[in-house]
Amino acid sequence: MSLSTVWTEVDLEAPGRQVGFIRVEHSVHRSAYGTIALPFAVFANGSGPTILLMAGSHGDEYEGQLALTRLIRTLDVSRIRGRILVLPAANQPAVKAGRRTSPLDNGNLNRSFGDRFADTPTGQIAAFITEELLARCDVFLDLHSGGSSLDHIPCSYADLGTDRSMAQRTFAALEAMNAPLSWAQAGCPEGPVAGRAAVRKRVMHLSGEFGGGGRLDHGALDVAERCIYRLLDHLDILEMEEKWRADIRTRFVFNSQEHFIYAPQEGVFEPLARLGETVEAGQLAGYLHRPELPMDPPVEIRFKAEGTVAVIRSMGRSEQGDCLFQLLGETRREEILEMMESMP
Repeated sequence: MSLSTVWTEVDLEAPGRQVGFIRVEHSVHRSAYGTIALPFAVFANGSGPTILLMAGSHGDEYEGQLALTRLIRTLDVSRIRGRILVLPAANQPAVKAGRRTSPLDNGNLNRSFGDRFADTPTGQIAAFITEELLARCDVFLDLHSGGSSLDHIPCSYADLGTDRSMAQRTFAALEAMNAPLSWAQAGCPEGPVAGRAAVRKRVMHLSGEFGGGGRLDHGALDVAERCIYRLLDHLDILEMEEKWRADIRTRFVFNSQEHFIYAPQEGVFEPLARLGETVEAGQLAGYLHRPELPMDPPVEIRFKAEGTVAVIRSMGRSEQGDCLFQLLGETRREEILEMMESMP
């Protein structure tokens, strides 16, 4: 029998607390039989749902990585009912480098879940997550932030799927997470992202954006942990601590292509709006300056729609096509419920 190029020393079916690695074969000059070691934990006790908690898909997104690292260190397996799979550094080479993409193959893990998996380290990680982990799961929570290039207001996110039953269960879980902003999208993602793999496997997909700017924000970390533990409580896997119980006001949001603002040319970006600010269509959003051509006037950037500023580019120097802003529009809970009722 041929040996697998990706495997784990953790027994996915055994009860108890296990912490080990997923091994990805990586043969290079300095290590002919080398592997990439992805930290991996499994907590299993009694009967109940199986959830995959994942962070570090992008190596420069830190809040989720820290939240899951804390969970691995502190979780008492005797308190759970079901099974929790934990990947705190899913694209480990990118995590170690503090970069969005892997230094081994320039792979963006959250753009590697397409119809076929590339025969690269990042592609093999995506294939293992899909075929070995998601195939065993009922729920998938994928934690993100804006990374080095973007600041992102903390929010939870859900792909509602394509049928009414899954959509209703997913939306109930999104509401239970009770983030300040709750963002729901209908259907299956068109891009090759992890949510697409989950929806195709009929696994409930939840996610979130928690901070950014290439740094760790404690307020965003608090929102991420709140979402994790409230979701586990909602699923009856783990009863949450008292500090997470009080409900906060949440706003339901959505986005469309007109909510994105891209740089029309290169230059130094001067934003005039702040995260969380409500803006109007046509409002001046900022400028692009070119210090190398100081006599040229700055280029005005204007918002194309109204909404809440959810994303601002955190890097000053920008090139044509860089995302400068993303807005989120507000919707009513009743509109989401009506949309789900129209699903087959």
